[in-house]
Amino acid sequence: MEQQNKEKRKLKMNRMQWTIAAGVLILAVVLVYALVKNNKVASSYEVVTSMSRGDDTSVYYRMMRKGMVKYSKDGVAMTNKSGTVLWNQTYEMASPTMTSAGDYVAVGDIGANTIYIFNEYGQLGHVSTDVPIQEIQISEQGVIAAVLSDTSSNYINLYDKQGNSLGSIKASLENTGYPLAIALSPDASKLAVSYLIVNSGSMQSRIVFYDFSDVEGDHLLDTQELEGLYPKAAFLDSREVVLFGEKGFVLYQADSKKIETQENFESEINSVFCTDQKLGFIFKNEDDNGKYRMEIYNKAGKKSSTYYFDLDYSGLTADDDEVILYNDEEMLIYQMGGRVRFRGTFNTAVTGVMPSWEDGLYWLIDDQSLREIRIR
Repeated sequence: MEQQNKEKRKLKMNRMQWTIAAGVLILAVVLVYALVKNNKVASSYEVVTSMSRGDDTSVYYRMMRKGMVKYSKDGVAMTNKSGTVLWNQTYEMASPTMTSAGDYVAVGDIGANTIYIFNEYGQLGHVSTDVPIQEIQISEQGVIAAVLSDTSSNYINLYDKQGNSLGSIKASLENTGYPLAIALSPDASKLAVSYLIVNSGSMQSRIVFYDFSDVEGDHLLDTQELEGLYPKAAFLDSREVVLFGEKGFVLYQADSKKIETQENFESEINSVFCTDQKLGFIFKNEDDNGKYRMEIYNKAGKKSSTYYFDLDYSGLTADDDEVILYNDEEMLIYQMGGRVRFRGTFNTAVTGVMPSWEDGLYWLIDDQSLREIRIR
């Protein structure tokens, strides 16, 4: 009897060992498959959706969370993910520009006096300015910041989503400088303005920060003067703003009123991009690694990765997950972790590329059509 029990226990142990071994083998196969799949570079694609543009090449497109917006000199319209037109607004603009954040969109006529404000349901408001518009930005709450300039003065006006005035900041070109860029925080509580000033014959930047969380006072939060020009600015969150210069970048913390990081590059910057979590810089490269070098930095201003590539790109778009580089014939997609996701060519000349709503899907724009593709 005891011998039988020993044999049963031995048989049971053997079965358990085989089960564990089989489980480990299956897990290893799954891990190897996932590793191979994750490291595979896609080079082809299939067309999922195709639609005729039915417009001229002066129409521009932008992806939103709930649909696609297209705008031109004649009007703006939004379609949902199924292609159904949600709304359409006609107008006449000589030089339209669009800004978007969250569910809000604004279209302004640069050099003229008109701004329209929309969300997914249609027009919310309309602004007519007394001074020509130079730049507009919109927050995730639908608040508009507009830079207005005439021959002697410039203004930065704030409007709510219905187009009502929320306030105005006036500055003279002689004393404050010429506005190069503005950045509005996601909650519209803070504004950063980069002004061009001339000091002893050299061009410099005066960065002025405003705080609108307190309704009293002049809203002036801080002023910083920097060497060189800083023609681009963006808030990474409600407190931290990045200023892109000709030779580097600055990270400023509004709560502490101080510059946290200032980085100057030896190489000339070819392109910059910014997402909620990442800063990106592309340089022309001078060694054998590739024609271009792309460096990615985190929100703290620390470099996290460097990539080299040879594609002579004419456009790029980026989010927190990946960077898309393209020209009219080719596309290169880098994931922020460093992997090349796609490297391939188009079968027609492309004028624009946009990520679609689903991972792995992208919109290709050419003179005749819009095509949603899936890379493979």
